[in-house]
Amino acid sequence: VKLCVENDGLGFAVFNAANDTVSANTPSRELARQFYPDVPFTRDVGEFEGLPSNRKIREVLGFKEEHDWRRYVGLND
Repeated sequence: VKLCVENDGLGFAVFNAANDTVSANTPSRELARQFYPDVPFTRDVGEFEGLPSNRKIREVLGFKEEHDWRRYVGLND
């Protein structure tokens, strides 16, 4: 919300407020196949890239994830 308020001229916009990565230790493609088997990929995704994408909020507002959960459980060393 803070990034939206601080951005002049934004008008009405919808953003996915999500972290950069999935909240599971399972690769994104595998999760998508398991839970959304009939939904095709329209682009390459990173190994643990978040589903849904937060690309728009990063590009338009400069969102930067501060707390990757993997860092706190020793998976992102």
